[in-house]
Amino acid sequence: MNGMRRREVCDVAGDVTVGSIVADTAAMSVADRSATGTTAPVARDRDGDQPATVAPWELPRGQGRSGRPGLLLNVQALRALAAMMVVLFHARVINPAGTLVSLDFGNAGVDIFFFISGFIITHVTTAADVGRPGRFLLKRAIRVVPLYWALTIVLFVAAMFLPFLISGETKPGLVALAKSLFFVPYFDDSGAILPVLFMGWTLNYEVFFYLVFAASLMIADAGVRRWTLTGIMTALIVAGALFRPDDAIGQTYTDLLMIEFVIGVWMATAYRAWPGLDLGRAARLLWIAVGIAGGVALIWAEARFPSAARELKWGIPAFVIVAAALVLERGGSAIGWKWVERVGEASYAIYLSHAFVIRALAMVYGRLAITNMAVHVVAMMAAILCATVVGIAFHYLIERPLVEVARTRLLARSAAIRG
Repeated sequence: MNGMRRREVCDVAGDVTVGSIVADTAAMSVADRSATGTTAPVARDRDGDQPATVAPWELPRGQGRSGRPGLLLNVQALRALAAMMVVLFHARVINPAGTLVSLDFGNAGVDIFFFISGFIITHVTTAADVGRPGRFLLKRAIRVVPLYWALTIVLFVAAMFLPFLISGETKPGLVALAKSLFFVPYFDDSGAILPVLFMGWTLNYEVFFYLVFAASLMIADAGVRRWTLTGIMTALIVAGALFRPDDAIGQTYTDLLMIEFVIGVWMATAYRAWPGLDLGRAARLLWIAVGIAGGVALIWAEARFPSAARELKWGIPAFVIVAAALVLERGGSAIGWKWVERVGEASYAIYLSHAFVIRALAMVYGRLAITNMAVHVVAMMAAILCATVVGIAFHYLIERPLVEVARTRLLARSAAIRG
């Protein structure tokens, strides 16, 4: 087959990668309008504009229950869950413990991320953003690009000396590097649509969604804007189903996965429509049960129907999980554990960096000749913890400083030009 659509997450320790993961997602800031027309506190840009398009890994500002302003705690927990699902899936290659049961359901982390992304990007958008698509894209680039570019360039250079770090049989050239850095889908030498840093293929989806969303900001009416966005994305998906493009760009931009962003947009619309949702104890327990049922269905569907379309076996359960979390958040029930918040904040860095950690640990562990299954299980759990800790360190030591520098320079320059 000439190329492959992204249906599974790449195998970080395998020789051939065929995959799918999601990266960016988006941020959290409360920009809710109550039935009385009042507006909750929202984040301000560093140059004074409001509201900020808050990044998935940036600490939100506004009015939050955890002592952190503007934090949607359940969305933060969902991001932590999605990141851990991806890490779990990749950690299965460390040793034979990963073969005890199928961990392919970890791929559904991508679906959770996509729903969240559509939700948050819509949720934090207000009238101040309308008519300013360039500024919207600049703010998204500031959040997404720095760490991704840094890791991609490091991997590209390292592969010159350690080619086993790169998936595929040949080292990528400068054209592949340029396409990777600018989120242009292309087929690698294995026939998969993967950039140099394979984790970034989902950013190709994210960035395309940002472009369409930014274009829709030229429409003043919010309802017309949503329907226009929905129409464009739906038309692309239908075109993909009818014409079945064989080029990497066509396959990516018409993939049915794009519908998850659109659903996230409408989830945000529903979320804003019920600002004072009152859930009693029975209702809260019911929605908790719904969320758990979504998780069980996700695992069961993967085990029972492994060849089913991902939008069915992973997408539908992921939607149920996200919807339940949002209803509970709206009703005043949220997960407030600090460690969950920390993992959620660092989820983008964990996502982009964990493959390096898993690959290194798999190489080392493979030389130990351990045969005890209990040790294998403990080692796999330790690898997950290690990848998480390293990702959090990347977040605080590399990602946040890079984003701060980019924000200070680019947003300040943009404000000066506009002024």
